Amino acid sequence: MKLLKFIIQSFALILLISGCAQPKEATHQSLTTQQLPILLDFKDLTSATNGTHSYQISPDGEKLAWLKDSFDNNGNPYTALHFKNLKTGEKGKFNYWVSSFEWMPDSRNLIYVPHFDNMKSKMFFFDIEHPTQFVKPFYDKNNQIYVVDMLFNDTENILVRHNGGNAKIFNLYRLNIKTKKETLLFKVDKELTIDGFIIDDRVKGGSIFAYIKDKRKIYQFGTDKLLFDAGKNGEVAHAILNHSNNTLTILANNNSDKTQLIELDLATNAINTLYSNDTVDVDKYYYDNNHAPALAASYPDYQEIITFNPNYKKLASSFYKKGKNGIVIFSTDSKNEKFTVKQYNEYGYYIYLYDATNDKKELLSQSKSHHYSQFLASQKPIQFTSRDSLTLNGYITLPKGIKANNLPTVLLVHGGPHARDYWGFNSEAQLLANRGYAVIQVNFRGSTGYGYEFTSSGYGEFSKAMHNDLIDGVNWAVEQGITDPNNVAIMGASYGGYATLVGMTLTPDKFACGIDIFGISDLELTVKNFPEPWKRYEDIWVNYIGDFNDPNMKQQRAQQSPINFVNNMNAPLLVIQGDSDAIVIPEHSRRFVEAAKKAGKDVQYWEMNNVGHHYGTPTQTRKLARKVDNFLSQCIGGRSAG
Repeated sequence: MKLLKFIIQSFALILLISGCAQPKEATHQSLTTQQLPILLDFKDLTSATNGTHSYQISPDGEKLAWLKDSFDNNGNPYTALHFKNLKTGEKGKFNYWVSSFEWMPDSRNLIYVPHFDNMKSKMFFFDIEHPTQFVKPFYDKNNQIYVVDMLFNDTENILVRHNGGNAKIFNLYRLNIKTKKETLLFKVDKELTIDGFIIDDRVKGGSIFAYIKDKRKIYQFGTDKLLFDAGKNGEVAHAILNHSNNTLTILANNNSDKTQLIELDLATNAINTLYSNDTVDVDKYYYDNNHAPALAASYPDYQEIITFNPNYKKLASSFYKKGKNGIVIFSTDSKNEKFTVKQYNEYGYYIYLYDATNDKKELLSQSKSHHYSQFLASQKPIQFTSRDSLTLNGYITLPKGIKANNLPTVLLVHGGPHARDYWGFNSEAQLLANRGYAVIQVNFRGSTGYGYEFTSSGYGEFSKAMHNDLIDGVNWAVEQGITDPNNVAIMGASYGGYATLVGMTLTPDKFACGIDIFGISDLELTVKNFPEPWKRYEDIWVNYIGDFNDPNMKQQRAQQSPINFVNNMNAPLLVIQGDSDAIVIPEHSRRFVEAAKKAGKDVQYWEMNNVGHHYGTPTQTRKLARKVDNFLSQCIGGRSAG
């Protein structure tokens, strides 16, 4: 009865949001004779039941802070920062739009460092003892700033990197949070050579123990002694000084194809492998209050974890089960006794406060999607072989309760491309499956997570082998009888948007339509407008699209740029772009749409106001989802909310 009441209330909300839009029935022949589950709205899959998320426990374990979806006096949505004293029950909030935060070591102040679409940053501090006090930016110097270390043994200083002197160079500073005084700790004298610092935060004010150079080498600060080399094609993803013994914990290749979690003995130089996976990289790890490794995870299909700390082991025993539930640890207190943790699966998530001393867990929030779990689709790992015999992995999400036979299909392409898809709750895939579509996600060559050899096999392969992998994924689904080859849509954002344009122009007969969300259309335009603060990542892009300064590469990039093949389009295309995007500038979409319309092609364009390289405000994101919903319904015949 409670579920029925909730569904009725949600349906009323759908009508309110959509302006009484009428749902449209599916028209694809495979769907018209089958009973799909109830029609879900975008908000049912993208919000929490109580509107809260991002819970963080304070270092002293006595306070909790979180974000809550709220509305201002004009009815505009925003996320407010709330807090609670767990001992007294006293609550409070800050009436500012906050998208992320972290506790300071004093367990009284919270820090917020927003990064804006113009690639500038600010820094704010919120004092829970004065929640109504006006908060002005602590740091606002028209540049980008990142926190390197919170210095948990020092309540007056933090370590930061910023590009105040040169947009391309991020020096290291000690920043006094009481006086605003900056002390330069490391000046990068050559552009882009220092990739990270290993800090000894046992020392008041923090000191540099070592630095990472050329992405693969760790040098001791002061002596410049080489401590570790990940190998010719290796990379140090993260490294930290273990306080409990004289070692470095390093996430890196160790002259190996896959990233491993290793321990380097600084006295003997001996290397001990703590965790590795034969098929994929070790993806992430957590460390305890002494900076000793506590838990590590990899993702061959479902999440796999290993624990090193007894309290983290208790947590894993309570929340993790391979193939059933994955976990993300948001925060822990300084004793590693209390945690905030997200438990997730393909149907949604729960957020808990967990106490390892008594194995007690308190539910703090959960995704609204769990109310509809009986109607949601299962996401399954897939594996197939490419046309050139490369093993490819991905995921498929099929509509709940109907036969997966000859279905209209959406090829959902991840961004990056220096990224990958994971198993878990994916609101886009669930919404598409709810409409009746099979959803295919392929970790094509060039994606990360499967070792250097797999990632590097995508170098130079924009629009070529990388795109062939996507096509091979569709062909696999057709061979399995899942996909109707005449009703396949391709969609994605950022690199996924580029892949969409490639699909529509270079393999136009494969797709019935496409949806490009802030995708690159002209690689040379990307080179000419590469963001200055991103120069330290230029080498990644050089691997994929060639040396920016080599004139011989211009012709190759021209052949890999969809804007030069607009005339090949023969199916409808929806293009969505933010007008303030500094990463994929609006000219990519504007020029492509102009050329397509001039060539008489069927293209729709929506440019979002005051939006950068993201989906915009909650209102704009809902509008985007509705446009996608209706466009696909008209194109490949699934249903829509109207």
